[in-house]
Amino acid sequence: MAEAQGIEAAIKRLSGMNPDEFMSAIVRHVTGAPDKRDAPRDIQAAALASPRLAPRTLDALELAAKRARSFMPRLEGESKSQQAARLAPFKAALQAARGPYQDVVDDLAHEEAKQLAALDDATFARRWTAFVRDEPVTGPVPRRVQALAFRSPRVAARAEAICRLMVEDPARFMAAAAPGEGRKAHDARVKAFRDRVIAEARFLRYATQYAEARHGRMPAEPNVRLRALRLLGERHPQELMALVRQVRDELLAGKKEARRDARAVRRATVKGAR
Repeated sequence: MAEAQGIEAAIKRLSGMNPDEFMSAIVRHVTGAPDKRDAPRDIQAAALASPRLAPRTLDALELAAKRARSFMPRLEGESKSQQAARLAPFKAALQAARGPYQDVVDDLAHEEAKQLAALDDATFARRWTAFVRDEPVTGPVPRRVQALAFRSPRVAARAEAICRLMVEDPARFMAAAAPGEGRKAHDARVKAFRDRVIAEARFLRYATQYAEARHGRMPAEPNVRLRALRLLGERHPQELMALVRQVRDELLAGKKEARRDARAVRRATVKGAR
């Protein structure tokens, strides 16, 4: 009972820290250099690996690895290679510490994926749109968990279908424009939105292909040109047919010219033989 209360108190204290304070607490825990204000090591470990803190802990470990030099700055007279030698085991320790937290996050994502799969189409589309637009997470599900859940084989194909609509008609899914938005700003915002959608769609495609591979089917690469051709036919059928006729006429003219050239070569060969 006392241990459970201690873990709950540690969770509450860690949750109230700002990002830098939290990251420093993680680094102290991983490197075995706790501050006197930290909870006992076993209590701290249980708190950090709790479902409420594990996603944030994983984020902090990744950020600490990127900012490793801020935790281990160069010493006086130390060369860059010497600093790198000190940084290597530090980064390796941060990397090795990720395992238990990743397991917790994976379990949370599995449960979230089941919740997403049960949503109706309209609600699912709203949730996916909010994720793509990177809107602030107001619910209990951290963005890292959301990302893994959406990219799970259970719902990835459903999200990928919405991505196609997002690329074709971004205005339908984008946030409202700011008052007085100019044309250039609007175009830039549309491009940024499409780029985010395309980036997310790549992850979704890999997730669906992985699911196919698990069932013994070889995933096929998408035929981008064919999809673009279909879109062109849907949006501009007359222009497409005109292009088809133009290309067909050019190919026919090329064949006729090739036949004329071949006849000319044969005649020249016969004359030369005489």
